[in-house]
Amino acid sequence: MKAIIQSALNQAKLTDIQMPTFSPISLEIETKYAPLLRYDLLKLNGTITTTSPQIMGYGGTGAVTRVGSLRSNSLLHQKVLVLNPWGTFQEKIISNIPPLVIPIPDNVALKEATALVGGADLALTLFKIIKQKDKQVLIYGADSVTGLVLMQLLTRHTDINFIPHVRAISKTYLNERLDEYNIEIAPNIRTNSRLIIDLAGPAINEKLFKHFAHGDEIITVAQKNTPGMQFISRPALPKDYQFLMNEIQEKRLFIPINRTFSYQDFQSAIIFQQNNPSRGRNLISFID
Repeated sequence: MKAIIQSALNQAKLTDIQMPTFSPISLEIETKYAPLLRYDLLKLNGTITTTSPQIMGYGGTGAVTRVGSLRSNSLLHQKVLVLNPWGTFQEKIISNIPPLVIPIPDNVALKEATALVGGADLALTLFKIIKQKDKQVLIYGADSVTGLVLMQLLTRHTDINFIPHVRAISKTYLNERLDEYNIEIAPNIRTNSRLIIDLAGPAINEKLFKHFAHGDEIITVAQKNTPGMQFISRPALPKDYQFLMNEIQEKRLFIPINRTFSYQDFQSAIIFQQNNPSRGRNLISFID
């Protein structure tokens, strides 16, 4: 079968690989879509250390085509969201860890479920933290998938005031999404005891350091080991994805999706994501 392999630093290729061993605890999933994440690019360029060669990708969606004798037959032919640390950029995925395969409801599209990974799941983690803090919030990098989902969750489920911040190039895009998703932002917030959410990374550190000097609390998902900032990285649970998919079903949550690239054109997908601002999740399609 075909798979996209990171073969070395800044090098990836489409190649043939053998199917992994299928066991009584296995599920075989025919891959339909996989999200192209910032995480994938950071591994590719060496910012995140990884071993090579390695199948790229962490999340994906597809249909269960084979069920091991110790797994539930009810999963056969179901569409599922799968999380696989050993790679998902491949035509078929063998999953041996039951909690990492989550059925997708009928009213949730495969693309929507795919785009939950690496953005919406992170937004839900931040949402839970923000609710506990109960502070007014500034969100930097709010045009990202994480930012747009976070603002929807805050609008639907809290009365917390928040204001988004984006680069000038993204203001029109942000305003369009605010209207489309019925996101309610605060006209202004008080200038003391604020919670700053950093989704943008080092490019805005000058602003973040000013917030730190002012006494604001800073939470970041984009940079580790930076003085004055609390780095957050927590795995999402199956119930978290189930919650998000239920929000989609109930029309309370909309997932921004940008472009879909064939797995045969994955190099174009990587170049596109490296050189364009966030306009929704880009997906890799394994549908011929």
